[in-house]
Amino acid sequence: MTQSPGNQSHLHDDDLNAKNARVGRLAIMVIVGMFLFGFASIPLYRWVCAQSDPGGSSWFIGEPDVYENVEIDDDREIRIRFNTNVERQLPWEFGVDDRYVDINPGEQSTVTFTASNPTSNDVTGKAVYDISPPEAAPYFKKLECFCFIEQTLISGQELDMPLVFWFEPELPEHVTDISLGYTFFNAESSRARAAVEVE
Repeated sequence: MTQSPGNQSHLHDDDLNAKNARVGRLAIMVIVGMFLFGFASIPLYRWVCAQSDPGGSSWFIGEPDVYENVEIDDDREIRIRFNTNVERQLPWEFGVDDRYVDINPGEQSTVTFTASNPTSNDVTGKAVYDISPPEAAPYFKKLECFCFIEQTLISGQELDMPLVFWFEPELPEHVTDISLGYTFFNAESSRARAAVEVE
Protein backbone atom coordinates (compact mmCIF):
# COMPACT_ATOMS: atom_id res chain seq x y z
CA MET A 1 0.00 0.00 0.00
CA THR A 2 1.47 3.35 -1.04
CA GLN A 3 1.68 6.01 1.66
CA SER A 4 0.40 9.45 0.86
CA PRO A 5 2.88 12.36 0.75
CA GLY A 6 1.31 13.68 3.94
CA ASN A 7 2.00 10.46 5.83
CA GLN A 8 5.59 10.31 4.52
CA SER A 9 6.21 13.89 5.66
CA HIS A 10 4.76 13.07 9.09
CA LEU A 11 7.04 10.01 9.46
CA HIS A 12 10.05 12.06 8.34
CA ASP A 13 9.26 14.70 11.00
CA ASP A 14 8.96 12.01 13.67
CA ASP A 15 12.36 10.53 12.70
CA LEU A 16 13.94 13.98 12.73
CA ASN A 17 12.47 14.78 16.14
CA ALA A 18 13.72 11.46 17.54
CA LYS A 19 17.22 12.11 16.18
CA ASN A 20 17.23 15.64 17.61
CA ALA A 21 16.14 14.28 20.99
CA ARG A 22 18.98 11.73 20.97
CA VAL A 23 21.54 14.38 20.03
CA GLY A 24 20.21 16.67 22.75
CA ARG A 25 20.48 13.93 25.38
CA LEU A 26 24.02 13.11 24.24
CA ALA A 27 25.05 16.78 24.42
CA ILE A 28 23.66 17.07 27.95
CA MET A 29 25.51 13.92 29.01
CA VAL A 30 28.79 15.28 27.57
CA ILE A 31 28.36 18.61 29.38
CA VAL A 32 27.55 16.91 32.68
CA GLY A 33 30.50 14.55 32.22
CA MET A 34 32.88 17.45 31.56
CA PHE A 35 31.59 19.28 34.65
CA LEU A 36 32.05 16.20 36.85
CA PHE A 37 35.52 15.57 35.45
CA GLY A 38 36.55 19.18 36.14
CA PHE A 39 35.13 18.99 39.66
CA ALA A 40 37.02 15.78 40.42
CA SER A 41 40.29 16.54 38.61
CA ILE A 42 42.37 17.74 41.57
CA PRO A 43 41.26 15.06 44.09
CA LEU A 44 41.78 12.46 41.36
CA TYR A 45 45.24 13.86 40.60
CA ARG A 46 46.20 13.73 44.27
CA TRP A 47 44.84 10.20 44.66
CA VAL A 48 46.83 8.97 41.65
CA CYS A 49 49.97 10.65 42.99
CA ALA A 50 49.50 9.09 46.42
CA GLN A 51 48.87 5.62 44.99
CA SER A 52 51.43 5.32 42.24
CA ASP A 53 53.82 8.27 42.32
CA PRO A 54 57.39 7.07 41.73
CA GLY A 55 58.56 10.65 42.10
CA GLY A 56 57.55 11.59 38.58
CA SER A 57 54.73 13.86 39.68
CA SER A 58 53.71 15.10 43.06
CA TRP A 59 51.15 17.13 44.95
CA PHE A 60 52.77 16.23 48.25
CA ILE A 61 55.94 18.33 48.07
CA GLY A 62 57.37 19.60 51.32
CA GLU A 63 60.98 19.84 52.41
CA PRO A 64 64.04 21.19 50.58
CA ASP A 65 66.83 18.75 49.82
CA VAL A 66 70.38 19.17 51.14
CA TYR A 67 73.15 19.99 48.69
CA GLU A 68 76.32 18.68 50.34
CA ASN A 69 79.25 16.70 48.92
CA VAL A 70 77.52 16.40 45.56
CA GLU A 71 79.96 15.54 42.80
CA ILE A 72 79.41 17.22 39.45
CA ASP A 73 79.71 14.95 36.43
CA ASP A 74 81.58 17.20 33.98
CA ASP A 75 81.63 14.47 31.34
CA ARG A 76 77.86 14.61 30.78
CA GLU A 77 75.40 17.33 29.94
CA ILE A 78 71.63 17.12 30.21
CA ARG A 79 68.99 19.46 28.84
CA ILE A 80 66.10 20.42 31.12
CA ARG A 81 63.03 21.77 29.34
CA PHE A 82 60.42 23.72 31.30
CA ASN A 83 56.67 23.81 30.75
CA THR A 84 54.12 25.92 32.61
CA ASN A 85 50.38 25.39 32.89
CA VAL A 86 47.49 26.88 34.83
CA GLU A 87 44.32 25.03 35.76
CA ARG A 88 41.32 26.76 34.22
CA GLN A 89 39.80 27.54 37.63
CA LEU A 90 42.88 29.56 38.59
CA PRO A 91 42.76 32.99 36.88
CA TRP A 92 46.53 33.48 36.86
CA GLU A 93 49.21 34.00 34.26
CA PHE A 94 52.23 31.74 34.79
CA GLY A 95 55.48 31.52 32.85
CA VAL A 96 59.19 30.84 33.05
CA ASP A 97 62.15 33.02 32.04
CA ASP A 98 64.12 30.21 30.38
CA ARG A 99 62.47 27.49 28.33
CA TYR A 100 65.46 25.20 28.87
CA VAL A 101 68.87 24.99 30.54
CA ASP A 102 71.85 22.72 29.87
CA ILE A 103 73.56 21.46 33.04
CA ASN A 104 75.85 18.71 34.25
CA PRO A 105 74.44 16.08 36.62
CA GLY A 106 75.17 17.28 40.15
CA GLU A 107 75.33 20.95 39.09
CA GLN A 108 72.97 23.43 40.75
CA SER A 109 70.85 25.62 38.54
CA THR A 110 68.43 28.46 39.23
CA VAL A 111 65.45 29.20 37.01
CA THR A 112 62.90 31.93 37.68
CA PHE A 113 59.18 31.38 37.20
CA THR A 114 56.70 34.28 37.29
CA ALA A 115 53.06 34.23 38.34
CA SER A 116 50.64 37.16 38.18
CA ASN A 117 47.08 37.68 39.34
CA PRO A 118 45.26 40.07 36.97
CA THR A 119 41.94 39.73 38.80
CA SER A 120 40.37 42.02 41.39
CA ASN A 121 40.49 39.30 44.08
CA ASP A 122 43.24 37.67 46.16
CA VAL A 123 43.77 34.10 44.96
CA THR A 124 45.77 31.19 46.39
CA GLY A 125 47.43 28.67 44.11
CA LYS A 126 49.31 25.41 44.62
CA ALA A 127 51.95 24.14 42.18
CA VAL A 128 52.58 20.52 41.30
CA TYR A 129 55.26 19.18 39.02
CA ASP A 130 55.61 16.50 36.38
CA ILE A 131 58.86 14.96 35.13
CA SER A 132 59.40 13.09 31.90
CA PRO A 133 60.85 10.54 31.63
CA PRO A 134 59.58 9.38 35.04
CA GLU A 135 62.79 7.44 35.70
CA ALA A 136 64.58 10.79 36.11
CA ALA A 137 62.29 11.83 38.96
CA PRO A 138 64.09 10.14 41.89
CA TYR A 139 67.23 12.08 40.96
CA PHE A 140 65.47 15.48 40.90
CA LYS A 141 66.43 17.53 43.97
CA LYS A 142 65.28 20.98 45.05
CA LEU A 143 66.89 23.51 47.38
CA GLU A 144 64.23 26.13 46.82
CA CYS A 145 60.86 25.76 45.12
CA PHE A 146 57.59 27.68 45.03
CA CYS A 147 55.92 24.25 45.09
CA PHE A 148 56.83 23.74 48.77
CA ILE A 149 53.98 25.96 49.96
CA GLU A 150 50.79 27.52 48.66
CA GLN A 151 51.22 30.89 47.01
CA THR A 152 48.73 33.71 47.59
CA LEU A 153 48.74 36.61 45.14
CA ILE A 154 46.80 39.74 45.92
CA SER A 155 44.90 41.53 43.19
CA GLY A 156 47.28 42.75 40.49
CA GLN A 157 50.38 41.19 42.09
CA GLU A 158 53.22 39.69 40.07
CA LEU A 159 55.64 37.37 41.83
CA ASP A 160 59.04 36.01 40.77
CA MET A 161 59.57 32.50 42.12
CA PRO A 162 63.00 30.86 41.87
CA LEU A 163 63.52 27.15 41.48
CA VAL A 164 66.96 26.03 42.69
CA PHE A 165 67.54 22.43 41.69
CA TRP A 166 69.90 19.75 40.48
CA PHE A 167 69.85 16.21 39.22
CA GLU A 168 71.99 13.74 41.08
CA PRO A 169 75.04 12.43 39.23
CA GLU A 170 73.64 8.90 39.53
CA LEU A 171 71.05 9.84 36.89
CA PRO A 172 71.11 7.04 34.27
CA GLU A 173 73.46 7.88 31.43
CA HIS A 174 70.89 7.33 28.69
CA VAL A 175 68.72 10.12 30.15
CA THR A 176 69.93 13.26 28.39
CA ASP A 177 66.71 15.24 27.85
CA ILE A 178 64.25 15.90 30.68
CA SER A 179 60.95 17.79 30.64
CA LEU A 180 59.97 19.46 33.90
CA GLY A 181 56.44 20.83 33.96
CA TYR A 182 54.75 22.87 36.67
CA THR A 183 50.98 23.31 36.88
CA PHE A 184 49.28 25.74 39.25
CA PHE A 185 45.91 24.70 40.67
CA ASN A 186 43.40 26.80 42.59
CA ALA A 187 44.16 25.76 46.18
CA GLU A 188 40.84 26.99 47.56
CA SER A 189 38.84 25.01 44.99
CA SER A 190 41.00 21.99 45.77
CA ARG A 191 40.26 22.21 49.49
CA ALA A 192 36.55 22.58 48.81
CA ARG A 193 36.57 19.50 46.59
CA ALA A 194 38.56 17.54 49.16
CA ALA A 195 35.98 18.45 51.83
CA VAL A 196 33.18 17.20 49.57
CA GLU A 197 35.13 13.96 49.06
CA VAL A 198 35.43 13.43 52.82
CA GLU A 199 31.71 13.98 53.34
